[in-house]
Amino acid sequence: MECGGGILSSFFNTRCRREEAERYESFLENGSKVLEEFITKWNGQCSIPIRNFSAGELIRSTNNFDCQHWIDQDAFYNLYRGSFGERPILVKQYYNHIPDFPTTAFTVRGIAVRDIVITSQMSSQKIVVKLIGCCLEFQYPVLVYEGLRSSEQLLSRSLYKREGDMANHNDGSSLSLKTRVRIANDITYAFVYLHTAFPTSIIHRSLKSNNVIIDRCGGAAKLLDFSFSIAIPPEESHVEDSVIGTSGFMEPEYCLRGILTVKTNVYDFGMILVELLTGQRIGALHRQYESLHMQYESLQDYLHNGGLNEMLDAKIRGEGGGVVQEQQLQALVELAMQCLQKEREDRPEMIDVAKEVKRIQRLVQTPISSTINPL
Repeated sequence: MECGGGILSSFFNTRCRREEAERYESFLENGSKVLEEFITKWNGQCSIPIRNFSAGELIRSTNNFDCQHWIDQDAFYNLYRGSFGERPILVKQYYNHIPDFPTTAFTVRGIAVRDIVITSQMSSQKIVVKLIGCCLEFQYPVLVYEGLRSSEQLLSRSLYKREGDMANHNDGSSLSLKTRVRIANDITYAFVYLHTAFPTSIIHRSLKSNNVIIDRCGGAAKLLDFSFSIAIPPEESHVEDSVIGTSGFMEPEYCLRGILTVKTNVYDFGMILVELLTGQRIGALHRQYESLHMQYESLQDYLHNGGLNEMLDAKIRGEGGGVVQEQQLQALVELAMQCLQKEREDRPEMIDVAKEVKRIQRLVQTPISSTINPL
């Protein structure tokens, strides 16, 4: 028995030493990439207001990333609830499940590092989930955010049910028009900040309901993910990059040519505004269009020809807000269509979009801003 116990002890000691060595190697590799990205992105002119968590701390905080702590899954990460001491935290663990990934342009480590670098510089803003730290000891960096309050959850959980999910999630009827306009207002503020607060404008490239946290009580919205964000080079009006993003959401010109401008963010906002107005996923709208409206070239063409009014969420149609609410709805529909114009030069600037959403939020009964061209 002593011999068996000695073999077992030796096995676990060897495994522990191997895990420690792997974590140390990951720490060095991830740490060098994070530091390099900070220097490259901000030219060393930035603060790094986040702490480093150990792998052991996060394993204990999430009960080894137990499924009971799981919140949501995206293309490259899982999201978990955890607790650090008495403090609730949100943990984003990146992973690679695509056989031919990484590509020459992207790696899972690369997008995780980018997420850390940009989120850390956005965390002072109330429209971003605050990043408090990261862990560099896993294969890919793990991000640690402030925990969610009991009234906060993913927009996707409040706006619509997941397809095939019979769980008791809230559906679109849980969000009033007032709440949806508040969400739109906060998103436009975040995008204006990305365009104006840094040495060069930043293109988000990953706006979708799974990456937005909302407060169900007041409707306040916060962005969660910046992993696909990219900065426009100094003195340039655009940036060229490999095409990556969520199918159905991506701007057509970006899909075709791989070129992004600040008007790409305007288009992305138009897509999330369509979801807010319909209470449906863009994917579901595409399928609905394909089955009923084949005479149009695309979903966007259908929406521009009155389709969005046909698809408006019955909940907000039935709120009984009278003439003022109908004007508000139509202003939002028109704004969405302006943001989704095929030609970039026909779309409004993000600052003008933000002003228009604020006007709609305040129920100011004035004509659509002169900066928004009529259809």
